[in-house]
This record gives sequence, structure tokens and C-alpha cells, in this order.
Amino acid sequence: MLGDAEAERLYRSRPELRAGPDTYCPTCDKTGTYRWQGGEHPCDCALQLQLAKHYSAAGIGVLYQRMDWGDYGGDSELLQGVHDYLANHRAYVGQGIGLLFYGDIGTGKTLVANLVLKELVKLGYTCFATTFASTVEAFTSTWGSSSEKEWFARRFMHSQVLLLDDLGRELRTGHNLPQSTFDMILRTRVAEGRPTILTTNSSIAELEQGYGAQVLSLLKEQSLAWHFSGQDFRPTANQRRLSEIRNGEIRPIV
Repeated sequence: MLGDAEAERLYRSRPELRAGPDTYCPTCDKTGTYRWQGGEHPCDCALQLQLAKHYSAAGIGVLYQRMDWGDYGGDSELLQGVHDYLANHRAYVGQGIGLLFYGDIGTGKTLVANLVLKELVKLGYTCFATTFASTVEAFTSTWGSSSEKEWFARRFMHSQVLLLDDLGRELRTGHNLPQSTFDMILRTRVAEGRPTILTTNSSIAELEQGYGAQVLSLLKEQSLAWHFSGQDFRPTANQRRLSEIRNGEIRPIV
């Protein structure tokens, strides 16, 4: 159940989610069925709407709301390690152990990170996903607003699991604010035993140079790290998505 403040913030960005399942469904558009994988399926409109609300409130984008583990075609050993993390979530999350996904562009880091977060949302954890660039923007908005400061603390510091996507891009700007913001968030979360999921296109050496050995040491101590490699899967994913649209198909929210 979303709190009143979070619900109102969500409805400002996605007003259609304010409606009830009797009048709105994000999947079947109240036709009662949706076409997927060559067949017609009955739609559970109430479930689809609730998943959309909770995923959106957690910052999980609409694209990832409809994707599942079958969309990742990479390293099966890596995927097994991620599933082990989820199978033992009480131990890992309880001990503040997060995930660090690093490697080449387009190899599935953001996809897997969002799939992990979706599972944790369904398990009842309070979660929040955002890009690191948006994190810095959100932090600067707290300077003149007590309500934004309270929201930033609730989401970035106190969410049981935080996903920061695309860490490291800001290192090219040469500004100190991104580094200091990350340092503050990470140290606070580590001290409070709250895991963080991070994705980055930077190498470990680049992260160490940009953020410093102390912060990176802290990160590695509280994370399971996996390197993503291989070809960019996004062109294939784009073709698959266009094919689904041409066939009149829509994925359910899962």
C-alpha cells in the first residue's frame, strides 16, 4: 500500500494511475484480454494496475515493468548468481549487501538491475530506482525546499534497497558535487545496513580514480560484483519490440 505522500507524487507524473481497475488498465485498456506470444490472454486488470503503481512509485520505468528474465541473453553463470542473491534475500539485504554491475555498454546491466528490484518490490521491500544524474539533480533541489529534503532522505537514504543506474558518466564533468553526493549516500546507507545496487560503464580502476580508494573499498566490501561483457543487445531488443508492435501484441506487467 502506497503512502498518501508517495501516491500523490506518483499521480502528478502518471495521473492515469489514479483511476481504479474498473475504469483503467495499463495492459488491456479495459478490453478484458491482451494479445501476447501469438495468443489471447485474460487480463487481471486489478493486478496490472497495482503492479504499475508500485513499480512506478519505486522508479522502475514502464519499459522494464513489462520485461522478464527471458529478455536477458547473457552469461548464465552471472544470472545464476543473481538468482542466488534473490533466493537468499533475507541474508543479503539484511546484512546490507548490494550489487555492483560493471562492464560494456548494452550488455544488460540496467535490465538485470531493474529485474532484481522488481523481485524485491514484490517481496515487500521499499525500493527506489534512479539514474545517478537524477540523483545529483534531486539533491540540489533539497537546498531550498524542506519537503524535497525530506523526500530525498526517504528515498535515497532510507529505502531498504536503492538502485543507482549509470554511475560514472558524471566523472567526465570534473565537478566535485557528484562525487560528494555519491560519497554521502553510500556512506549513510552502508552505516545503516541498507544495500545499494549500482550499474556503471566504467571500469573498477576508473571508479577508484574518480571516487577514491576509500569509497571504492567501502563499495566492494558491501557488494557482490559482476562484470557484464559481450555484444550490445539493444539492436536485437529493438527489433523484437517492433515486431511485437506490428503483431498487435503487448507484454503484461510482470
